[in-house]
Amino acid sequence: MRGLKQRQFLKDPRYRSVIWIDPTQVRLQLGSKWPVGRERLNRLERFVPGALLGPLRAPIKHAEPFAIPAHHFSAAMLVRETQRYRRIADALDHADALQDSLWFHQMRTQLRDTGAAYYKTRALRSEAEILAFLREDLLGLVESMRENGFDGSRTGYESTAVIMADGSLCKTGSGNHRFCIAKLIGLDRFPLQVVGAHEGWVKTHLPPSPTVEDVLALLPAVEAHNSAPAPAGDHVTPAPEAPHGTARPRRAGSRSANGHGAG
Repeated sequence: MRGLKQRQFLKDPRYRSVIWIDPTQVRLQLGSKWPVGRERLNRLERFVPGALLGPLRAPIKHAEPFAIPAHHFSAAMLVRETQRYRRIADALDHADALQDSLWFHQMRTQLRDTGAAYYKTRALRSEAEILAFLREDLLGLVESMRENGFDGSRTGYESTAVIMADGSLCKTGSGNHRFCIAKLIGLDRFPLQVVGAHEGWVKTHLPPSPTVEDVLALLPAVEAHNSAPAPAGDHVTPAPEAPHGTARPRRAGSRSANGHGAG
């Protein structure tokens, strides 16, 4: 078990740990896909200068174990209560008046305070650029996903998740905007790359020294467990049926799913 690392799944060129699930079934978000490494880095930051800590970040992330200690899951929160989800939901509610949306107001405040609003590393230097981003990138992505679902031929499978003790999934890592959009518009299928699991699930379902193949053999059951009807309380708006791409995707840099930049 000690030798099984997250990177063995992340670096698989065949994306064998990707499963297609009902996004409304994934109710929790853990945040970082490196919870163990993040904890180690937080401890080191207390007494190691930044210049010395930098070179340690990559090795610590590369050492991230597949089996995640139970205490890390106490930090999980409901996806629909995250700022990202609320911000996107509010923007959809204000699709005809984006200047009244929460995301626009937050970006405008940042623009006034610092001279630029940022989406990831992208600088937006005017209110017009902010509105264009929300209208063309965010709403453009929403419309594309409504019409086509998640097009696996146009983007990499960046969205990651970990398996909880009961076999349900907890969202982690990248691709969070697309995942939130999928929940909000009611897509019934969305790809998540499994990169880790609660130590309790690992002990219950895997042999003492598991291999990648041992994990992959159990993923169809995990996929089925997370593809049931939506639980009560999740807000979704039904979307029209759409084909789902299954071809091996290309890596897409900063471009999001379906060719838009708000992923």
